[in-house]
Amino acid sequence: MKDHEDLRRAREEDPYIAGTLAKGLLILQTFVRDPRAHANSEFAAKLGLSRPTVSRLCKSLLTMGFLDHDERLDRYFIGPAAVALGYPYVINTPLLGLIRPAMQQLADRLEGAVSVGVTMDLDVVYLETCSHEDGTLKRPGVGAVRGIVETAMGRAWLAQLPAGERQDFLARVKRERPEEWARCSEGVRESVAQYARRGFTINLGDSGFGVLAVGTAARMRYGPRRLLFNCAVPGLQWKKAQLLDTIGPSLVQLVNAADRQAGLRG
Repeated sequence: MKDHEDLRRAREEDPYIAGTLAKGLLILQTFVRDPRAHANSEFAAKLGLSRPTVSRLCKSLLTMGFLDHDERLDRYFIGPAAVALGYPYVINTPLLGLIRPAMQQLADRLEGAVSVGVTMDLDVVYLETCSHEDGTLKRPGVGAVRGIVETAMGRAWLAQLPAGERQDFLARVKRERPEEWARCSEGVRESVAQYARRGFTINLGDSGFGVLAVGTAARMRYGPRRLLFNCAVPGLQWKKAQLLDTIGPSLVQLVNAADRQAGLRG
């Protein structure tokens, strides 16, 4: 849900959706894609809400600690309550404490980063990242959001969807994020086509960060969502052949071990 029009359509389909609550959450979601400070007028323009409505919502969110306000700039920042709200989700990620050492070991061996995440609408949300201590690879931290089609872990999620659901999802991406789809479509198709044979997907730098990656979907679930794993390495140090022969199989081995710990694979 991106703006007031999306909310209106959702409420037409389900009249039990609480409109005022949803509008407040739309304000908070603005910071996911644009984390800088925002003025009331910017929220109103982006979300299609009236300025008086935005003002009331921001004051409520400010009172509860979900927003902070800079009086000099007259702009709102995301507040600490938003961080605290997400903390229980992160710490309850299944088996994360047990598999974190193996994630760190793999990150150190490859001088890269190993991450775990889940899907949220058109994106993946990172729940943990273990990075090589002396590496220069900048990886998303906890709570970072990236497009599903942009990431190897997101492509792994796509690959395990039923064909009809995957086609519907990709049609939405093409419609709502055409630039993202144009940049990543070839890589998505290749990864999905080869996933059953390889057991992992690849990303040859489609995100534009000079990073190569492999991804796989665990059988483990967090509520209704599958845990997704990503292993990223610097593009200047690794080649596609090494992704296929070394890095991908190493990530699959890690995730298979985690699934066995959860009693999901023999």
